[in-house]
Amino acid sequence: KAIAESNRWNVTPNPGLLEEVNNLVEWPTAFNGGFDEKYLAIPEEVLITSMRDHQRFFFVRDQAGKLLPNFISVRNGNEEFIENVVRGNEKVLTARLEDAAFFYEEDQKHDINYYVDRLKKVSFHDKIGSMYEKMQRVNSIAKVIGNTLNLNQTELDDIDRATMIYKFDLVTGMVGEFSELQGVMGEKYA
Repeated sequence: KAIAESNRWNVTPNPGLLEEVNNLVEWPTAFNGGFDEKYLAIPEEVLITSMRDHQRFFFVRDQAGKLLPNFISVRNGNEEFIENVVRGNEKVLTARLEDAAFFYEEDQKHDINYYVDRLKKVSFHDKIGSMYEKMQRVNSIAKVIGNTLNLNQTELDDIDRATMIYKFDLVTGMVGEFSELQGVMGEKYA
């Protein structure tokens, strides 16, 4: 709280992360670090996942709610040599963000149809087929429901498109590296 207030940052700690960090340290010393602003071009969900889930950092926002290229973390120990701890944590986060930037750029080199086609080789269940075949079944069911609800043609077209692509991000590099982002990256790429 003191770090956030002194920097005029908004921090809303994730209760689960706060509990986890609280149970990891016996002598908590909070510190803050940062990362290059260029990474803010990546969807913020990716940045937050990298910080919160992978590094156990608390992400920060400005007064308007915009994600900032900074974080707060907690060291188990006193403030001695804290600048080394900060540099080490920044270095590890930068490596994660470099990976994320790479996957984000690589994934966008292909269109959605490329990924949908790759789902033909992803097994959903050995007795009922691939993930692609599952999407086709969901599509058929959605059409029946849409017609039963008397949806208009635009709504039916939207349902048709959504059911034919809703799992495509499973085979993207980003979701392969950050599985927590399944569905989120599909939205971003779509």
